[in-house]
Amino acid sequence: MTPASTIRWASVTTLRIAAYAVIVAAGSWYLLGQLASVLRPLLLAAFLGYVLMPYYNRLRKHVPVPVAIVLLAGSTTLVLLGLAAVVTGNLIDLTTQGPELRDKVIEWIRRFGDWVYALPMVGAKPAGAKAPEELVADNIAFGVLKLLDFVRVGLPEALAAGLYLLFLLLESTRFPERVRKAYPPERAEKILDIFGRINAAIISYLKAKVKSSLLLAVPVGLMLAAFGVPFALLWAVLTFVCNFIPYIGTVVAYTLPVVFAFVQFDVGWLAITLAALLLAFHIVSATLIEPIWIGRAIGLSPLVILAALSMWGLLWGLPGMFLAVPLTVVLKIIFENIDITRPVARMLSGE
Repeated sequence: MTPASTIRWASVTTLRIAAYAVIVAAGSWYLLGQLASVLRPLLLAAFLGYVLMPYYNRLRKHVPVPVAIVLLAGSTTLVLLGLAAVVTGNLIDLTTQGPELRDKVIEWIRRFGDWVYALPMVGAKPAGAKAPEELVADNIAFGVLKLLDFVRVGLPEALAAGLYLLFLLLESTRFPERVRKAYPPERAEKILDIFGRINAAIISYLKAKVKSSLLLAVPVGLMLAAFGVPFALLWAVLTFVCNFIPYIGTVVAYTLPVVFAFVQFDVGWLAITLAALLLAFHIVSATLIEPIWIGRAIGLSPLVILAALSMWGLLWGLPGMFLAVPLTVVLKIIFENIDITRPVARMLSGE
């Protein structure tokens, strides 16, 4: 084969691989969008299974396996449904107070806007422009409706996740035996060793992430309740969920309750003190707690995190943004434990 033929063959091969990659990516995107209602609760159940696995292994030493599964999966499902019901109730109460809160928001922003337009470098408000307070109030109302829709979809998915969790815990005890039956002994042990390392890393990450999120959400909820801010449980749940969404989630989890507190109490020492304390909680969590518990070993590049948030958010909306970073971290851990994909894992790393 001549050098020119070799070059042409290499070019054709590269184009063919690129075409296959585009087809696989497009097909995967389409299927992920179509199967969202099935895959989201399944992935949530898988993450819950990893978090509960150490407790499940400990519990089944003292009680029969079916009893351990029913206890863990049943209690987890009840907690998810109960929490979703309470959050739904808070959101419904929030919507019933919508007109009153909207008036407060409009008044608060109008005063702030008058102060801004009074500055020499800003000048007068443009003629014919829609009032900024009306725009903000409309956006807040739209956001509350989106939250209600998210919870409405989340209730049946929480129930489905509990059902999936039941079977995942049951199958986890049978998986090693099935691998040993399907492969020769040496090959089976190698597969089980890789799966063991992957599972240990995923369990470590998710357990640390859940703990750090709880350690942030609980004090935030207690502080809001102590200051008399309505819907403190709703803001605490929002803080817990948003802590799984880097950058954007932290801003949302801090801004929403603080703005609500300023609207509720007006600008004064009470609202300013609460805002400062909540900011301190978020800073301590981001700079001390999470780096200690999660560490740098599974860190992701900021560019990779933003890309994952954009992709999964576009595909599955708010639930996709919640699952984006855990899914990417899991993918990176899997790549780290397979020889052929280890360079890809290093490219995803933030180190």
